Amino acid sequence: MTKNQITSLVVVLLTTLNVAAQKVTFGAKAGLNLATLTGDVEDMKSLTGYHVGGSAEFKITEKFSVQPELLYSLEGGKSSFFYEDEISRIDTEEKMKLGYLNLPIMAKYYVADGLSLEAGPQIGYLLHANSHYDYDVNIGNEFVIKESGKEDIKDFVEKINVGINFGLGYQLKNNLFFQARYHLGLTNINKDLQSDDFEEEPSESVGKIKNSSFQFSIGYRF
Repeated sequence: MTKNQITSLVVVLLTTLNVAAQKVTFGAKAGLNLATLTGDVEDMKSLTGYHVGGSAEFKITEKFSVQPELLYSLEGGKSSFFYEDEISRIDTEEKMKLGYLNLPIMAKYYVADGLSLEAGPQIGYLLHANSHYDYDVNIGNEFVIKESGKEDIKDFVEKINVGINFGLGYQLKNNLFFQARYHLGLTNINKDLQSDDFEEEPSESVGKIKNSSFQFSIGYRF
């Protein structure tokens, strides 16, 4: 699906919701991400990120509503390795920071006053991708590397990320609301890189890598 097709689909969906909705309210939210990368990756740990943006809730019935959101979200994951003996010391850390413009469309069912169960698809567009690394390697004082920096890896990450969200929310009488959500990425964000320099044996894909995150939000509905 192209970006134009995605945009057209969203416009049609929002127009349909606006016609069907009994009431429309708007809100702003921000919060914490505990993100990681799953799949063909080893020893990947959670990366602390954040998200911020706005939402619109289309009330269809007293119990059911649809809530599209537009969020900037920092996701990714981190890995580290440490080894030390009498002559060697290896201490490395790498953080993969992926910034997305996400469009979740959440179906909400109110099980009690203010308390809702939520689920729905999400489409994300990659804005930036960086690898932050820190290497400290000393082997017998003959092989020494101490280096840290940042590398742009956007060319190695798929631009479109599709996933599904599950969560719950609670809204107070004063319009302050809280949300907890799990995002399961469905897209392999690792590009299958093929080098023109090796025509006889094209390079193989490193493997499948997918986004995954827990999100905790606080917001206000106008």
